[in-house]
Amino acid sequence: MSSRSPIAVLGAAALALGAGLGLAGCDRDSLYTQNRFSDNVYLAYEECSESEIRFLTAKHNLQTAFEPCGSNNFVEFAWAPDGIQLYFQLPMSAHIMNGEDKSIGVVPTEVPAGDVAWLASDLLVLPLSPERDGAKPRLVLFDRVQASLQTLELGPTEPRDLQAEGSRDKVYFTALDGALRRPFLADFSSRTVDPAFPWLEGSLDSFTFSPELGQVAVGREGSVDVYTSEGALVRHFDAALRASLHPEGRYIAIEAIGEPISPFDQRTWNEMSDEARERELRRMNEWLDKQPEWVLKEVRPPVLDIFDAESGQRFRFSAFYGDRFQWYPSKPELLYASFVLWGLEGKEMNRNVALTQLYERLRMAGQGTLPLGMELAPTQSVSPATPPEAGG
Repeated sequence: MSSRSPIAVLGAAALALGAGLGLAGCDRDSLYTQNRFSDNVYLAYEECSESEIRFLTAKHNLQTAFEPCGSNNFVEFAWAPDGIQLYFQLPMSAHIMNGEDKSIGVVPTEVPAGDVAWLASDLLVLPLSPERDGAKPRLVLFDRVQASLQTLELGPTEPRDLQAEGSRDKVYFTALDGALRRPFLADFSSRTVDPAFPWLEGSLDSFTFSPELGQVAVGREGSVDVYTSEGALVRHFDAALRASLHPEGRYIAIEAIGEPISPFDQRTWNEMSDEARERELRRMNEWLDKQPEWVLKEVRPPVLDIFDAESGQRFRFSAFYGDRFQWYPSKPELLYASFVLWGLEGKEMNRNVALTQLYERLRMAGQGTLPLGMELAPTQSVSPATPPEAGG
């Protein structure tokens, strides 16, 4: 394992990504190709400010993998267990970047159909769509050192939510079994695909698994439940879409949807005084009242919460917005976290992969002192007094 810090590795990654993939320029045509039409309407008139992004990310101790104003049309990302190899996917290709030597390689498969899972620092599993009509979807085990591929055909369709099982040959994933999305376990050694966690009922919206804890987090209809692998309910979270369990057990990262904000004339915290902000808000509301119904008048950004099992409190990061959270796998005791950055200080920004250390912020919050950019989440977690039996 490298002795370099995660921030140093990501700093090298940023240089490699900017130089190796031509992401340094602000290519506005390609930047908005993947966005929804409503996004294009508002973002097309908003210039990307590299200096503003660099200032705000530094202010809140965030490091970014891509150039601030690059095209950044990445679809997925995933850190390898060594914390050095970074998988990232663009709309038409998939790559692995080495954060130490700055090399970038192309994954020798079709473009994956969803998120991927590292089983080890040399083994990556990717989901692929059917090759032709009537064919089956596939999982591919890619050995990046041996440059070899092992393919496993699937019965269930539309695989996603890939999660390492804890060994070098097995991976959990969800897929459509008829009309329901259910969890499965693929074994590349035995060449089998079997249902997993049969006690889980209904269709799943999100799914994560912690090999270290032997626990699974399942999102359904706006809430998340955490279970042991045998099916005992550990914890329930309202107002939650997805959860990521820290391998040491104390913290759980929760993805949710934030309070509505206006997509127009967004300002960061220090851009104007409170009086000026109030005055601009009144003017904006008066203007919005005159607009036709089809004009999008508010957006709800993705927010990140952290539940502290020791204090029993759920905290929210108000300084930045993001989703697709991952605990950085190298040196888990340092509490590094990575996610897709949506915006900062109430303002939507150019997308990026962010990395930050949460140790000091969570230490302070756990002791009752909320640092800058953190607050108590509006919805607190609810734990069952008596966890149900497996299958309950």
